[in-house]
Amino acid sequence: MGLATGTTAAPADQIVVTATREATLRTALPESTGVLDEKALAEAHPTHPSEIMGRIPGVYQAWLSGNHHTTVIRQPINFNPLYLYLENGVPKQAAGFFETNAMFDMNVSQAARMEITKGPGTALYGSDAIAGVINVMTPLPNKEFSGSVEAQGSTRGYKQGLISLGGTSGSHGVRADVNIAHDSGWRDDTESDHQMGTFTWLIDNGGPLTVRNVLVAVRANQDSPGSNLGRADYENNPRINLSPIDFRLVESLRFYSHMDYDMGDTLVSLTPFFRWGRTELLPFFALAFDPHYFEASATSFGGQFKVRHDFSDKLRLILGADVDYTTGNRVDTRIAPIRDGAFYVDFTEIATVYDFNAKALTLSPYAHAEWQALPRLRLTAGIRYDYAHYDYTNNLSDVVSPTALHNRPPDQKLHFDDWSPKAGITYDITDTLNAYVSWRRAFRVPTTSQLFRPGRSTQSTGLKPVKAESFEAGLRGTWDRVQFEVSAYTMEITDDILVFTNNATGVRDIRNSGNTRHKGVEAGITVAITPTLEIAGAYARNDHHFIEWAPVPGVDLSGNKINRAPKDIGSARIVWRPAFLNGGRLEASYEHLGSYYLDDDNTRTYEGHDLIHVSGSIFVTEGVELFLRLHNLLNERYATNGRYTAFGGDELKPGLPRTVFGGVGVTF
Repeated sequence: MGLATGTTAAPADQIVVTATREATLRTALPESTGVLDEKALAEAHPTHPSEIMGRIPGVYQAWLSGNHHTTVIRQPINFNPLYLYLENGVPKQAAGFFETNAMFDMNVSQAARMEITKGPGTALYGSDAIAGVINVMTPLPNKEFSGSVEAQGSTRGYKQGLISLGGTSGSHGVRADVNIAHDSGWRDDTESDHQMGTFTWLIDNGGPLTVRNVLVAVRANQDSPGSNLGRADYENNPRINLSPIDFRLVESLRFYSHMDYDMGDTLVSLTPFFRWGRTELLPFFALAFDPHYFEASATSFGGQFKVRHDFSDKLRLILGADVDYTTGNRVDTRIAPIRDGAFYVDFTEIATVYDFNAKALTLSPYAHAEWQALPRLRLTAGIRYDYAHYDYTNNLSDVVSPTALHNRPPDQKLHFDDWSPKAGITYDITDTLNAYVSWRRAFRVPTTSQLFRPGRSTQSTGLKPVKAESFEAGLRGTWDRVQFEVSAYTMEITDDILVFTNNATGVRDIRNSGNTRHKGVEAGITVAITPTLEIAGAYARNDHHFIEWAPVPGVDLSGNKINRAPKDIGSARIVWRPAFLNGGRLEASYEHLGSYYLDDDNTRTYEGHDLIHVSGSIFVTEGVELFLRLHNLLNERYATNGRYTAFGGDELKPGLPRTVFGGVGVTF
């Protein structure tokens, strides 16, 4: 039973681990999961996850400079807490403490594998797993002592060094992976640096108990992600940055210990974990309506417990529970920006407008069952209960007024609870053709920032959890040299937490604002034309609109498309592996993002873009690889994000122009 080969589509025997927290045949699961395996990641030499995630149908990640990003899976381009980010199956951040740039401090350049489950997460995952689950897995120690060194740079000031070292002696394996990078930034004042380290200690004596200890330490610092620009500057002066004063600093430390005790028919798993993180951020997008910077920190202790028992080769039951206790603090300082024409060049501090502590306890028991009812028919069902308790303390005076710029709720305790059920059927039509249907329900709790950092909103602590219900059907299989998958989904989100911006006043209000519907079709295919020539493609057609939303009297957006919702997303690749490259390859790839509205009134549009990239590699001798990548071959002007406001008009963030990346890797 082999692992994936790094192709876009999923072969019939592909294994995934995210769905049940252990190795499972993908064809046994009634859901759409994309895999980027070790080979795909190693060949791509990604400096940012956006360079490779688009190979999976329906997945797009916007690169916003440096380590900044926003993810798009069955949703518009937005910064909402709709995705659950995992590191080796452990949530990278606690529910309620969501950070949209969750991969800002994840070491994708040295990851062993990535799995992306599209749509609501299974019953094994709770809050935030509405539109997708992204699991980044770190590498295990090699059996023999070995290592690698890689250096990469670009024509626009990017420099990166990667070092890996480790091996196994007896029952103990150790490994260290270090990632250090500096980016001068192709736009003005967008310099960034990061230092990442992953340290693994594996204990496996061949007996029933295995222990995998992982420590991750990261520091990532960026001067500015670069402001959005008006149409004229976007077209003619894309390098300028109108807000060089904004910044982001992230420091984090994460440790977890995966302990598995395998008794044959029964597997007992326990994963205690610790997380600490700190962020300093001055957001450029708030300078026009709520200029501030803040420091937020959070410390978590928790654990995952799971028992899997096979009653027979036809019936499996998984019972488990997750617990997470997080304490956090946030301090916001209001500033007075100083402008030189259109540029924000400095600021003075005015006052502390928020200073609060939030404690969050989450308890989550779950059950998951699989039954091979017939030789070709498999039934799956599961349910999860999440209870989240917040204890909030305001360290400043209370402010609750419709005229206040910074409302501050009084001290209080809140709790949220909900059920996340699922059911699905998979059917093997033939030995190489598999179909599935599923129903899944998910939810997310309001974040501490939405609840306790409400701005002008006076009813933020009355926010309700967001609920999602999804139906999906899919077909996947192989035929001769062809691997393919196709899926169709529809998802309705109720009590969606939306931000309404009054274009006349600029006032932003946050509320449970009605219902939205998300539906689409996704397809991926890989064709091995010859043993050395392969083509692959991925495409998704989407529709995201408001079912019901009347944010203020006289404004009814029901039926409108949601802003920044691309109508389609696609990619294609052709890969040639001639013998004279000694295991290397030549590749040309195409990237498509469809048009979308910049506003909820559906009056302003970004036209979308099409990009072409080329790359290649050669092993000049055993263990020595030279690689080259040309991003944006035709030097197209394109936007990685955009919006429309009555004050700023169309605002677009320009994407990276034509840039050459190249490097050398040595293994020993």
